[in-house]
Amino acid sequence: MRRFRPVRARVPVAILAAGALVLLAGCVGGPRLVAGLPDETGWLVLPVDDWSALDRGEPEGVAACLDADCPDRLMVSVLRLRGEAAQEARAVLADPRRLATYLAERDRADTNDARRAVTTQVETRRLAIEGLDGFAVSLAAAATGRSAHGATLAREEGDELRIALVVGDDAAAVEAALRQVAAEAF
Repeated sequence: MRRFRPVRARVPVAILAAGALVLLAGCVGGPRLVAGLPDETGWLVLPVDDWSALDRGEPEGVAACLDADCPDRLMVSVLRLRGEAAQEARAVLADPRRLATYLAERDRADTNDARRAVTTQVETRRLAIEGLDGFAVSLAAAATGRSAHGATLAREEGDELRIALVVGDDAAAVEAALRQVAAEAF
């Protein structure tokens, strides 16, 4: 399988993550590969046809590369959002610090002492690639240094917001995958 190669960005890049797993909840149906992925080797293509949140949006494709054949562990998705979900995403795209604020508030409100004891460092940055705007986020556990990275790009399409989202362990691989998917899927 071809490894995504990091591409130097004209704009500094960090990462996005978080909302990806929420968006994936409730996926059932026939699988579709995300445009721009190197090939199907090692990729788990998640079913997306009968999604439980159709009034908020729909996934065009969701895939994850998590096994030993994968040079980088990645989750890649292309989604169409509408209504309130699109408005919420537009607000975060306009000011990615909102994501960091939301995560900090959620952690403070957590009633589980073990989870509340884990300090997470969140960094967000705006991201622009090939005329598409988005943001990047990096989440790191202060105690262990383990981190997750993500990035998203968006395009307005009528009343809908179409987004490409990549989440993974390596910031450079995440950005490279996002560039490739955006080039082929957008």
